[in-house]
Amino acid sequence: MKQKSGKAALYMRLSRDDELVGESNSITNQRKVLKAAATELGYSLTEEYIDDGVSGTTFDRPAFLQMERDIENGLIRAVFVKDLSRLGRDHIAVGLFTEKFLLERDVRLIAVHDGIDSDTGDNEFAAIRNVFNEMYARDASKKVKNACRIRAASGEPIGHAPYGYVKDPGNSKSWVIDPEAAEVVRRIFALTFDGKGVAQIADILAGDKVLTPKNYWIAKGIQKGGSSSVADPYNWKQSSVASILKRQEYCGDIINFKSSSRVFGSKKRRKTPESERLVFKDVHEAVVSREDFERVQKLRAGTKRYGSKGSRNVFSGLLKCPDCGANLNFHTNPKNEEITYYNCPNNNVPKRKTCESTHYVRSDYLEQVVLADIQRITAFAKADEEAFIEALVDSVGLSTRQVSEALTAQLERIQKRIAELDVLFRRVYEDSALGNLSTERMLKLTRGYEEEQSEMEEQEKRLSGELTRIAEQAGGIDAFTEMIRRHSKIKKLTPSILRQFIDHIDIHQAERSEGVWTQRIDIYYSCIGKIVLPELHRIKQKEFKVITRKGVILVLTTRPRVEAIAS
Repeated sequence: MKQKSGKAALYMRLSRDDELVGESNSITNQRKVLKAAATELGYSLTEEYIDDGVSGTTFDRPAFLQMERDIENGLIRAVFVKDLSRLGRDHIAVGLFTEKFLLERDVRLIAVHDGIDSDTGDNEFAAIRNVFNEMYARDASKKVKNACRIRAASGEPIGHAPYGYVKDPGNSKSWVIDPEAAEVVRRIFALTFDGKGVAQIADILAGDKVLTPKNYWIAKGIQKGGSSSVADPYNWKQSSVASILKRQEYCGDIINFKSSSRVFGSKKRRKTPESERLVFKDVHEAVVSREDFERVQKLRAGTKRYGSKGSRNVFSGLLKCPDCGANLNFHTNPKNEEITYYNCPNNNVPKRKTCESTHYVRSDYLEQVVLADIQRITAFAKADEEAFIEALVDSVGLSTRQVSEALTAQLERIQKRIAELDVLFRRVYEDSALGNLSTERMLKLTRGYEEEQSEMEEQEKRLSGELTRIAEQAGGIDAFTEMIRRHSKIKKLTPSILRQFIDHIDIHQAERSEGVWTQRIDIYYSCIGKIVLPELHRIKQKEFKVITRKGVILVLTTRPRVEAIAS
């Protein structure tokens, strides 16, 4: 053959799907085919471009992009591929590359196994082949997605293990805790309980030279994709901290189908609605307890942690308006920066005045009330734990064992009747089919059975919910009692103590009666809700004072219902 001038590009690509086909698409085999074809057509100068392990549905491939740049710079006069599917499996993109990009630059294209040579005009079926190549990729994609759905439905994680976990060396389908990273995750949750925001936490981690998740994986040799460049390995972003605090997987859960791609071949993904996600609880060991995770979610949905003058808001996210349900806002008095307070945001904004009252409460006053109530509860538990647990059971409205057993028996009777109705349905249809029952009679009976079954199912749902509530409250009492044991001597109200003990606090509007202002404060404790404990003479009720900016002394007394009376 006559020697051709210019260099020929030998482009080879192998994807994960191609590996399953066998040796025919291997890089070794492609190289052999292309070198033989280039030699036969007289190209002695060749340059190899190899994309190994890259899908043909994307054109963001390092070697392919380099080949395009070399063609642009006039370094390549011909492109050899084993077949058009090596260029890609998107018929529009491949068509633009072959019919426009190469043609405009007078670069020859040879697809050896497809019998295509642009110099001889043997490319009439190229467009059709490109369509079939894309159809092949679409079909392969569907098969992969179906396989993922099957795995996801069985509770197998289909995504990468999040920071804090690694794949189990003995079982790649499950995760185990990575002790070093998990300790950082626990620290982030602990700092949140201490009242720190995501920006503060990011600064603390950076200051302590804690590697960011990405750089931690790079340092450990864990492949996660993306860039491997390291600028500042300790530069924690607020978004990274926030993402960790939102990940339900740290409770021990698996969540599949959190996102999906709408368009074939596109890297853009959309968040899947929560109703369409598959959630499997308690699959692997938890890094943080479910209770702590849920408290953090409530906390982060709350108000800002600092006032306009930088004063700290220890009750961030915990104070609620019982009238409109809003989180109370934190403020600093502009005339006296030592005074901080809370009020309802839906009262003092003219365009959004949907709440009739301010629900104003002083921070220092509230801190003393809450601390006094926690101290009263812990003192009661320490003095007589058995009586304390008994009082908790009565306070949260737990049914007695007899009531629980009665509910269970009632539920079993209902479930038995539902099963009987299913049998009756079958008998009615059989009698109708055999001619033993008229159509009119059959319809009348089935309507009656359907109404009864619908009513039974509603009762079943209600009773099941009631029994579940009782079981959860029983577990909540155990958890709350254990927490009391760990904190029997609380002398100061800290953000960490608050977030462990308190679920939320309802601040009612202060009311005046016979010259006395009374403000009701309902404290809802973690795990069990509002507590009403009996008065015990041996547990002294605490009184304290708050001096207002006008010089009025408020004498405050804690009561079992946590009412603070100011006089």
